[in-house]
Amino acid sequence: MAQYICERCRKTIDSKELLALPGIRCPSCGHRILYKARSQVVREIRAR
Repeated sequence: MAQYICERCRKTIDSKELLALPGIRCPSCGHRILYKARSQVVREIRAR
């Protein structure tokens, strides 16, 4: 599941919480700017 972070209050929001509300808004503060959280997995890619 995707995790999002509110720009104003910095609360982490699950994608299920976003689908429960009409529109895309933070459930705690109502702000509409959300960032997708980066995963903690480090990927190593070999160069050719």
